Amino acid sequence: MLAILFVLVFQSSLVVIFRLFQFPADLFNQGFGFEALPLWMAWAIIILAASSAALTEEVGFRGYSQVLLEKHYGPFLGIIITSVLFVLFHLNQAWALPALVQLFAAGLFAGVFAYTSGSLVPGIISHFIIDVVNFSYWWSDIAGKFEYKPIAITGVDLHFIVWLVILVASSVLSIWGLFKIKAIQLQS
Repeated sequence: MLAILFVLVFQSSLVVIFRLFQFPADLFNQGFGFEALPLWMAWAIIILAASSAALTEEVGFRGYSQVLLEKHYGPFLGIIITSVLFVLFHLNQAWALPALVQLFAAGLFAGVFAYTSGSLVPGIISHFIIDVVNFSYWWSDIAGKFEYKPIAITGVDLHFIVWLVILVASSVLSIWGLFKIKAIQLQS
């Protein structure tokens, strides 16, 4: 459940930020060339790439680096340092600069998930789903295209309000869920 909430936080934050500021489609479109492939093959590549990234990054960042840093500096600094490393690792991507806040928040959420749950599974699941959406929607046009203008041009509309409500609600529920997990662990 927390993995799905985290996906909602991440994706809704992208929608909200790109309704506040112009969506930099030229930076996000990765030119994967999916349009030249049969649709089934494009989706197979997306699933494989998302699986690979989710597994290797979560094991590397949260399962290895964060655990070592937590032992030396405590959980708070371990999660912060690992989140900064996660952002730095992604800076070679053209889309990273407009999404720095989301990248750092993703690192924080995944780090806190790993710490509070004692498992990499929620982070791997959410990372996989986020990357499937990113590959298919934000980084290519396989699943659609983001064509909304900033609210400075359109005014506040229903689309913006709905995504803002999703962002706030999923953020609050995620934080509540993390506290709930921690409270259950403390009782055990």
